[in-house]
Amino acid sequence: MKNTSRLAIVCVFSMAVLAGCQGGLGSKPEATQVGVDAQCVVTASGYQHIFARHCTATSGASQLLPQYCGNAAAAQNFCRMVQNAPNQTRTVQPDNRIRYDSNLNQVVGTAGEKCGRLIIESAANGTTVTEFPELAGAPGSCS
Repeated sequence: MKNTSRLAIVCVFSMAVLAGCQGGLGSKPEATQVGVDAQCVVTASGYQHIFARHCTATSGASQLLPQYCGNAAAAQNFCRMVQNAPNQTRTVQPDNRIRYDSNLNQVVGTAGEKCGRLIIESAANGTTVTEFPELAGAPGSCS
């Protein structure tokens, strides 16, 4: 009986520790749940950054296709595509910004990228910090 009680205590303790570890420290990708974060919003300053960095080839950064660069509404469209993609990871970064890496299964970048990355300020406000095409980081093949 004593051994059974000890075993039960060890099992309960182990389960409690494992349950506590499920949440992690926020650096591990997790499945996105609908409604977890505010819908992304591309502000004028966010669009200026995206355009200067990811819509202008001379920046040296990865480049979005022109249909995602024309204006803030086009950038907003890409933002929502990335945030709502079914095949993605969602990561809470150390600065509490939220990073989405999504496989969009269509070419969105000038180098043939089929994945996109989106960074929003927080889960509460959804303000877009940046967005761009990527060849790695999202689930599946990005090229």
